[in-house]
Amino acid sequence: MADTTLMRPAFVIKAAELAALNYLPPDHPRPSSVEWINRVTNKKLQRSSVDQLLRTYHLDIASPSIVRLHRTSGLRATFRSERERSAFAARFGRAREQLFDALSHNLISIFDERRKAEQAILALQEAGVPCQAISLMFRASQFLSVDFEWPKGHTKLSVASAAAGGGFAAAIFALAVVWIPGIGPLAATGAIASSALSSYATASAVLGATGGTIARMLTDHDVDGVLAAYCEEQILHGKIFVSVDTRSAKLPIRQIRELMRKYSGRRWSRG
Repeated sequence: MADTTLMRPAFVIKAAELAALNYLPPDHPRPSSVEWINRVTNKKLQRSSVDQLLRTYHLDIASPSIVRLHRTSGLRATFRSERERSAFAARFGRAREQLFDALSHNLISIFDERRKAEQAILALQEAGVPCQAISLMFRASQFLSVDFEWPKGHTKLSVASAAAGGGFAAAIFALAVVWIPGIGPLAATGAIASSALSSYATASAVLGATGGTIARMLTDHDVDGVLAAYCEEQILHGKIFVSVDTRSAKLPIRQIRELMRKYSGRRWSRG
């Protein structure tokens, strides 16, 4: 008996372009089903291959078999009609353009010390960079993981805000905290708090439980996959992640880089 799924209108999303899903408008056509496939053979991936893909999704692996898996895998979305498929394809095309545009406008630095990151953020704001153009992510205070009754009037969020320090509170006006199993509390501010953290559940639903959670969240925030894996490792070791969206920074890119570097911000390089 023929597989009726293969007879329905479908659109295949390359694994490397999965982050474009975050740019789809809310009213885009919803697929009736999704599944990981080999785009060359058009066959469904085995569970072991899917697990391997997700475990290595954000890693720059030299193994030929892993590279081939990344390049040939795709997420097949099946629709109820050709009209829905075509509408989705058009919206996804625009979403992909937005993703690639965003990827080229993020300047990212990693700081070893919270004080240095704080100084850099304040310097950026004093130079005219609006707070909404600055994003910050760091592993929240260990006090959040202690299981005891908080004093009346205090919550984990308020403790996290206090742990961040007065400088951060002055530099960034909102702090979001998400609890990640196996990692603990993660704090973020700026655009990343409203985009990456809010899409955490969606990303988890699409990608499954395997793979780097922080890296997935950073990828949702327009960070290149390999860079996202590097940033995740640094954040887990206590480093501070800071990014600036140059489209709304209203400051020359060169000046932004100089300010980050002045306060010991370390730029990432594949080499």
